[in-house]
Amino acid sequence: MTVGSGDQSKSYVTPGREAEHYYELFRQLHQDFGTRLPHFYAPPAEFPSTPTHWQPLLTENVSPQILAGYGDPAVLKTDDGYVLLATSNDAPDAFPILHSTDLIHWEHRGFVFPRGEEPEWTAKGRNVADFWAPEMTCVGDEYWVAYTARQKSNALAIGLARGPSPFGPFTDNGKPLVRGKEINTTGVPHGALSGGVIDSHIFTDADGSRYLFWKDDSNGIWPRPLAMMLREQPQLIERLYEGEENRRSAAFAAAIVPWANTRRPMERFFLMQGIIEASLENWQRLKGALVEYGLADAILEAMTTPVRAQRIAQDGRSLVGKDRVVLTNDLDWEGHLIEGPFCTRQNGKYWLFYAGNDFGTPAYGIGVAVADHVLGPYQKQGAPLLKSTQDWTAPGHASVAQGLDGDPQLFFHAFHPGSGGYNAFRALLTTRLRFSDDGVELV
Repeated sequence: MTVGSGDQSKSYVTPGREAEHYYELFRQLHQDFGTRLPHFYAPPAEFPSTPTHWQPLLTENVSPQILAGYGDPAVLKTDDGYVLLATSNDAPDAFPILHSTDLIHWEHRGFVFPRGEEPEWTAKGRNVADFWAPEMTCVGDEYWVAYTARQKSNALAIGLARGPSPFGPFTDNGKPLVRGKEINTTGVPHGALSGGVIDSHIFTDADGSRYLFWKDDSNGIWPRPLAMMLREQPQLIERLYEGEENRRSAAFAAAIVPWANTRRPMERFFLMQGIIEASLENWQRLKGALVEYGLADAILEAMTTPVRAQRIAQDGRSLVGKDRVVLTNDLDWEGHLIEGPFCTRQNGKYWLFYAGNDFGTPAYGIGVAVADHVLGPYQKQGAPLLKSTQDWTAPGHASVAQGLDGDPQLFFHAFHPGSGGYNAFRALLTTRLRFSDDGVELV
């Protein structure tokens, strides 16, 4: 890759195609051309100390087959202890399954989809596949696993598999349960926007009815159309962004977007990290300017990431009725997305935990909203419930299960300081919860 500015140009060769290789590229660009330094490099001293009630549970891979830790952790309490599922990204074996009787010692018990047993409709292989955010629930004498996978078309979809025990073997439905919807493309240069769906969660209500929550993955598709718009109208960069570093990052994205469009989906995301972070820092200015200048309604639409919910048929093979939007990203700290919904019923109310902002940066955190009905309306608590600390960054994608003492606990992932991004190790942590009429607290 050759980058130039005025009379200066420089060539860069990345040693690989993973997130850390692109973070290093952006570090070099910052030194050579004054683009913004990725948030990834923010020093831990900028963050508050870690609360004493945060308890690390898994801080290293317990098996050589588990390649990226315990991202998007889903913990289920069973009669025989606790079962943990986690994201596996493009690893050869999809969705590690771990078991514990005390939440301290964990045994690796296999995978939902071992190598060669992935569902037929999913993309397969390193640098091709993506298996994200699995979650398990008990339904009668079966265990259902809802999950996200990349289709052969590259679009993300939600599937469902079932097995006779928490450890399988699991049989997939044979086709996606939910696919993404097309987004209005009016005003978007060069190509349509096709939305994917991710982060499924199955909630069983007191009457036995089941609901699927998921998130529209539109945040993954607006950066490149925005960069293409800036490539065609470079005069907009100064209007949309404050600060020379942000403007240079936007200009870099505009310059390389044709090449980025040829890369695999996750590499496209890596290459747009500079303009994503610059846009987040200028979030209100950017959205306001796009509205003022009447530019790309589809980009503005893609900057809103609704969480939806809908009834599931009793057999788990289809959805019933119409979906309902239960949350959107409308708070400043959430930035361009919310995701990772998990609903729990406590004290007669429905509490919906979710993650917000960019998962690979310290801006990521966990929020919560409450409602009197599973489909809302939900009232957000406002400030994030968990955010980055000096010891753990980007806490996110929580699940709730009953602890050893019978009280509810929150289970979530976080990066070690100085780490982050796709395929970087994520640890499993927990903290106890206390629910009241005034909200939820970490204890």
